[in-house]
Amino acid sequence: MTNVVEMKKITKIFPGVIANEDVDFNLRKGEIHVLLGENGAGKTTLMNVLYGLYKQESGEIFINGKLAEMRSPSEAIANGIGMVHQHFMLVQNFTVAENIVLGDEPKKGLKVDYKKAREKVQELADRYDFKINADDIIEEMTVGQQQKVEILKALYRKAEILILDEPTAVLTPQEIDELAVILRNLTDEGKSIILITHKLKEIMIMSDRVTIIRRGKSVGTVETLDTDIDKLAELMVGRKVNLVVSKEAHESKGTILKVQGVEAVDMRGVQILKGISFDVKRGEIFGLAGVDGNGQTELVEVLT
Repeated sequence: MTNVVEMKKITKIFPGVIANEDVDFNLRKGEIHVLLGENGAGKTTLMNVLYGLYKQESGEIFINGKLAEMRSPSEAIANGIGMVHQHFMLVQNFTVAENIVLGDEPKKGLKVDYKKAREKVQELADRYDFKINADDIIEEMTVGQQQKVEILKALYRKAEILILDEPTAVLTPQEIDELAVILRNLTDEGKSIILITHKLKEIMIMSDRVTIIRRGKSVGTVETLDTDIDKLAELMVGRKVNLVVSKEAHESKGTILKVQGVEAVDMRGVQILKGISFDVKRGEIFGLAGVDGNGQTELVEVLT
């Protein structure tokens, strides 16, 4: 199968830190290839090099067999590469169409042709069954819908290679399932996709191959069908990992923290916490669970 991306011996150094060291990576046409590693392993740095956000100290990048210089994201886009960052880059009070065409607007004479822009965006959204209205305002959309807008931004610019950085971190389980369908539909069209993640279960469902990065170095590449979660975990951390935790019943030792009816608003006056109540017992580990962006960070800030 043809390689659409080849990264050879990529080294990227920040002051006092070798983020990537002689890393090899390739992406085949029509596949979903996962970059797996712990936080800080160098996954996102490597993809930022591919997308032109960083310049490597050494190493070469080939796109469709041709040597490519990625000196900026605009050069990456010109080479058919699009990137959806973990933290979305959308103008919150703009419409879907305005966000997608921003910087690449269709013109009618000297003016922006917003009618044509809207039509092109809606046609693209309908083609991929994204269930998005081009006139919707970003700040009124769910996080999952905003992610689709970011994907559409890349497709609007004719991306054939898509990089998604931790795409499931902000999604609900249902939205993760929807994303998996979207990505497979894109590869069926011949698009090639790189996922940056450390979520092992999703890797087994979504990917065709996995490249493992550990402490800035490439540990190896495996076919997803030839591996399992235990093997991937061992490759990721460099030792055997027990993924089954056995817990003994915890005996309550009295309440050390009681939170009752906490509410808070952000700087815009939007309510971010409403009626939060819980007790923390002495000697226990208390977990706060939820999709990113649902108030966990704000709750901790209120408490501290």
